[in-house]
This record gives sequence, C-alpha cells and structure tokens, in this order.
Amino acid sequence: MNVVEAVRAIVDTHPEATLVASLGTATSAVRHVTNDGPHFYFGAAMGSALAGALGLAEAAPHRQVIAVLGDGDFLMGANSLWSLSAYRPTNLLVVVLADGAYSITGGQAIPTPLRLAEVGGALEGLSGAVADSPDALRAELTSLPQPGLIEARITESTWPGPSPFVDPAEVVRSVRNSISVA
Repeated sequence: MNVVEAVRAIVDTHPEATLVASLGTATSAVRHVTNDGPHFYFGAAMGSALAGALGLAEAAPHRQVIAVLGDGDFLMGANSLWSLSAYRPTNLLVVVLADGAYSITGGQAIPTPLRLAEVGGALEGLSGAVADSPDALRAELTSLPQPGLIEARITESTWPGPSPFVDPAEVVRSVRNSISVA
C-alpha cells in the first residue's frame, strides 16, 4: 500500500470526515486525494496534528475526525495519546502512515520498530489495529472502536507531489464552514 491508496481508503470509507494532517507526505496525500477539501492542515508543525485532531473532535462531537500522520510526525506528538486515552472522544480515529522513515526530510530510517497498534491498544480506552492493504484499512476504519489508532503499513514509496502554500486563515474558514454545516 502507498500513501495515496491509504488516504483514498480513508476518504472512500468516511467521505464526511474532517481530516487533520500536519506536514509532509501525509498532508500532500490528503490534499492530493481530496483536491484540497475542507480539511485541517498544520503547515510545518511537526507533531501537532494529533493534538489538533483531539481538539477538533472535542469541538465538533457530531463530526467524524481522522488524524492522518506520518510515523515521524506521530513520534513528535506521541504524548497526545495519553490525552486521547483520558478524554476518549468517540468520533476520532488516528491513522499513522507507517513507512519506517522520516520521508519528508530525506527518508532517514526510524531506527526501531514503532509497534504503534500495540502502543495504542495498551492505553486504557484506546483501540489499536494494523492494516497492510487498502481493503484491510477500510475494514479497520469501519470496525475499530473509537478512539482508535490504526497503523497503516506503507510498503510502496510514492510521493503524492508537493503541498503548495495554503493560506492558514482560509484553512480555518473552510473547516469552520464544513463542521457548522454537519
């Protein structure tokens, strides 16, 4: 599975969801698949997407929120898992695009296996799962209790293209309009 296939599986399964990504490959894949849909992008804020998704899930409990993170990005904000475990929003899924590398900064290997599904599942109130294909990801997206963490194993390196500048104020307006309609 590559990052575009993974994000396409997310969007196909939850077309109404608000996606939250912070930078790099995850943001580029979300923007590519959704044609810059009303999703929340944190530009150059590595490690902040999970905390931002938690806040958005709390602010819009009627809305499905999905954090889409690279594994390097996840490592920078992993401490947010403990908040996720404490607050347990029933409208939040975390999908980590796990390729074992810091793809956006040159592909340096993450030196140890992350075992993200096990970490998520070890925290009280969280569920953890692994998906090795788009079909497996779709299945987990529909069956995993929320809040949940899905380790989407990326085995095919694909660059979805650059993520051009987007006006932060426009991102906020777009997300506000999108969640107020629901």
